[in-house]
Amino acid sequence: MRRLTVLAAAAIAIGLAVPASAASPTEVGVVQNFGPPLAASCHNPEGIAVDPTGNIYAASFAFQPVANICVVNRRGVLVDVIPVPAGSAGVASLLGELFEPGQGLYVLDFANGASGNGRLLLVDPASHAVRVIASGFQAPNGLTQDRHRNIYISDSFQGVIFKVASDGTTAIWKQDPRLTPQPGTGPPFGANGVAFDRNEEFLYVATTADAKIYRIPVLKDGTAGSLQLFASGEAIDATQGTTEALHGADGIMFDVRGNLYVTANSAQHPAPGLPGELQVLSPEGRLIARYDGVAQHDLDFPASLVFHERAVYMTNLSLTDGGVNSKLSVMVVPFPGQPLRP
Repeated sequence: MRRLTVLAAAAIAIGLAVPASAASPTEVGVVQNFGPPLAASCHNPEGIAVDPTGNIYAASFAFQPVANICVVNRRGVLVDVIPVPAGSAGVASLLGELFEPGQGLYVLDFANGASGNGRLLLVDPASHAVRVIASGFQAPNGLTQDRHRNIYISDSFQGVIFKVASDGTTAIWKQDPRLTPQPGTGPPFGANGVAFDRNEEFLYVATTADAKIYRIPVLKDGTAGSLQLFASGEAIDATQGTTEALHGADGIMFDVRGNLYVTANSAQHPAPGLPGELQVLSPEGRLIARYDGVAQHDLDFPASLVFHERAVYMTNLSLTDGGVNSKLSVMVVPFPGQPLRP
């Protein structure tokens, strides 16, 4: 399998370059397919989540009356398919997911991308019951939760970060024109993946079209501070001599060392190949590593990622080729992912 790195010394310093030895479920730093092909059961998988036992939940960006969530256990076996019926839009198209122990599986329904049709759902994996927690969004895409059980949702078309309280009360937490779709090299989505740093001092937000990562200070009263640019793909390429940094920045997550993993769904380095890489930013916003698979293990428009122990799992949205490569990928990493909440 191919392992792509930049700034090798920096990568070694954080442990990203290691001897090529076997690790479970695969070699460190090597991208491999995980589980069965999902085109028949959960085509165009986008959102991903993991429960404490290691079950992976992959959500279908379906645009169908019923969209499925596929459950793949840590041995790579498809063990369940959870149907999610559409709301008033008539179609369900599932994006971001988040599993919280004691609460259940949160999932966002983009629906048809029309104003007011997007939903935040809570799914019971055991009973398959689906409950609407909040609605009225346009393009809900990424989500995360703070220590107070507030859910933060990015709306990719409105350029808004919504805050949803545990009772479903919804308010605009942050709105900024820079979070709307901007001219760029990626798909026409603005605010996408969201993640808190370890101490919840900042909420980080990926903007897909223009290959940027912003961060928003969380003020002492819980309100949002001013948007700050953390990393720009264009600036990284200009200063580090790279190409296609952060192209199509989509899902984001931190490891325990403060490195930010980004599914760059449109990056192709080196070309040719299917679109997409897993790229890693240091705590200072420098690009320190980038990964892809080869041949049948090639990433294909990776959309979302989730850590479980020292493995990072990714959905392959397979958006540009009709979903033929709808699948999950896995890569072992040197350090575990940051806990979702402190």
